[in-house]
Amino acid sequence: GGKQNKVWVLVSELLGTAMLAAAINWGGCSSGTPTCVGLTVFIMAQVFGPISGGHFNPAVTVAMMIKHRHETCGASVFYGILIIVAQILGCMLGCAICLMGFPLSAQKGSTLPTAGGHYLTQLCPANGCNDGGKLMGQAMLVEFMMTFLFVTFVVQIVKHNGAKDVPLNALAIGIALYTCVQTAAGISGGCLNPAVGIVQPVFQKVMNARIYPNAPKTQLVYQAAYIVGPLFGGIFAGIFQRYFNEYAITKAKSAHDQEVELV
Repeated sequence: GGKQNKVWVLVSELLGTAMLAAAINWGGCSSGTPTCVGLTVFIMAQVFGPISGGHFNPAVTVAMMIKHRHETCGASVFYGILIIVAQILGCMLGCAICLMGFPLSAQKGSTLPTAGGHYLTQLCPANGCNDGGKLMGQAMLVEFMMTFLFVTFVVQIVKHNGAKDVPLNALAIGIALYTCVQTAAGISGGCLNPAVGIVQPVFQKVMNARIYPNAPKTQLVYQAAYIVGPLFGGIFAGIFQRYFNEYAITKAKSAHDQEVELV
């Protein structure tokens, strides 16, 4: 939609990412975060996909920016940055919305509640957030690999191998996100989204200190892994799609056309 649609794209990305952040936190109350995240992305892609493309993830936006070839590169990069800002603000909004479902008064307990204990999701590696960063390398690598896989799949569905029906594409992307989050969750926590990586660790640290003042203070040592890993996963997915996958598809099409001519 060009200039006439730019504001609505930003609003759509903000609202869609807000619902994703709410799903991340409320889904943790039933230990079903990967399922809730995957299904929420499916729903939000249905609602906002025709308007903004339904990214809700800076890694996807960065990959799309790398894959596309724009004559007005400067303007496109600036607008891509605005989309990413909208996604980060949307994540903040979603975290604020999810507070409606949690008790906000200080509790007497000396430990944080376990998963499913009616509290916001803790984005932490397998050893927890307060292990001093022992799994930093593993967490960053897993976040990179799973984000690369997810974003590569998204770009492939959107640009090359998707169905004609939007619901099928949205369902496929939702299932892919569920799969990647579920795969990464046992090691890194399964962030796969730089906007979530920026907001969620700070949000959980602030709320843990407020609601459970007697519990150990939540550290932010792994926040870098949740930002850098997914971001580079999106960058490499865009590079892969632009410089390898497109070339391979072109060669395959050329070979197919030659076979047709021979027949």
